[in-house]
Amino acid sequence: MLRMMDSAFCGLDASCKRKVSASRWSSVRESTTLKTMDCCAFCRGPAPGKWALTARKRILVGPLAAALLLLAACGGDSESSIPTASPAATTTTLPAPPTATTSATPATGVQCGEERWPVKTLSDQDAAQVNFTPAQSSVAELRSLVPSASLPSSSRIAPTELTVFTVTAQVVEMKLEEDRDIHLVIGEPSDPSATMITEFPDADQCNGAVASAHAQEMRTVRAALVAAFGQPSSSQFTRLTGTVTLSGVGFFDFLHGQTGVAPNGIELHPVMSFTLLSGGSSLPPPSGTGCDPAYPTVCIPSPPPDLDCKDIPYRRFTVLPPDPHRFDGDHDGVGCES
Repeated sequence: MLRMMDSAFCGLDASCKRKVSASRWSSVRESTTLKTMDCCAFCRGPAPGKWALTARKRILVGPLAAALLLLAACGGDSESSIPTASPAATTTTLPAPPTATTSATPATGVQCGEERWPVKTLSDQDAAQVNFTPAQSSVAELRSLVPSASLPSSSRIAPTELTVFTVTAQVVEMKLEEDRDIHLVIGEPSDPSATMITEFPDADQCNGAVASAHAQEMRTVRAALVAAFGQPSSSQFTRLTGTVTLSGVGFFDFLHGQTGVAPNGIELHPVMSFTLLSGGSSLPPPSGTGCDPAYPTVCIPSPPPDLDCKDIPYRRFTVLPPDPHRFDGDHDGVGCES
């Protein structure tokens, strides 16, 4: 206790003289029986050799009260730095307030598609096993592949869905679908009616594609398609002319009357590379009094006469009600599918 009281007053000569009244120091000195010292002498501390004598005279009557009085006497608003530790004092440490931290959460994109969506966007568990060295193929050859009996929602069907295929084909038509994919129909160059679907996901907006390790490739190839043919319509298919070479991951889709679908449901989904070889223009929707509005992507005259699929050169084209020629026998919105 004595040692701490001494510490509380070290170095306070000047402030002690200015701030401590004689009466206040007297009460402190009486309470501590420091009969032989004045305030400033106490603040300076005894000279070497006198300390033992002074210490023997310190018979403390109220240690804690004296300490408090002494702190009040010389502590004040002194300009000096004053230690204030007390052996009887306890410190309660309050928990620090939570600190706001900013974490970089990767963008996951918006929900765009449903069926087999991880496989379609190269974000599935098997995506790392895909061989991205392209295998040369053709539309006709891909259309002849035997499809799987079942289509798993988030895993791949070997070997087709673990392979990237390159084909040279004629472009037929395209549309921006509800899942934000650009749906591009391509045909065998020697027989454009033998078609299949290729898809260009939106890797800027859509979940799965955004987080895919191949997102940048998807963005690049989609931009190349738009540069060649312009922005696709979301309300109807745009007819195209030209020849392209493209590469994409093999993919089997469910058959549900898609425009341009292959009989086995094979697609290139997603497309990973795109090169325009010739053409590169979109054709305006057919117009004129001779084209029936029920067939917006082709020009077929209204009846009479009543036409059958064998009477026209078009296959797998969009059909709207009332379908006066009854090209859409299964009412799936696609005419002359075979």
